[in-house]
Amino acid sequence: MEAWQRDDYDSWLATLDPAIEWHTGLERLVEGTESFYRGHDGMRRLWDGYRSQFEDFEVEAQELRDLGDDRVLLLGRFGWRGPASGIATESPLGMVVTIRGGKIIRSVDYFSHQEALKAVGLEDG
Repeated sequence: MEAWQRDDYDSWLATLDPAIEWHTGLERLVEGTESFYRGHDGMRRLWDGYRSQFEDFEVEAQELRDLGDDRVLLLGRFGWRGPASGIATESPLGMVVTIRGGKIIRSVDYFSHQEALKAVGLEDG
């Protein structure tokens, strides 16, 4: 997250396994559950897309939970500003991240903390 925040693509990419799958909430919402970014080429498309479509796009982790099976649950928020309108917006964010060999192998993003908690069987928090 630190590399993302400081706009350091190479450092961000170094945290990702070459076989990564990143399931963003936006693409799943618009294109369906089968839509995701794969591999380092996909990560370049994700990076470029989010950096060009949104201004000041940032993610804030408010809580991290070790799920004990190579997965981490992040509960936080993300914010951005529309480049044409200049309007700032923010949304809750939940991420279920799977790590293997010290690198992220899979990430699934959610637009609510409740949805992310439910996805990992913790719907009661």
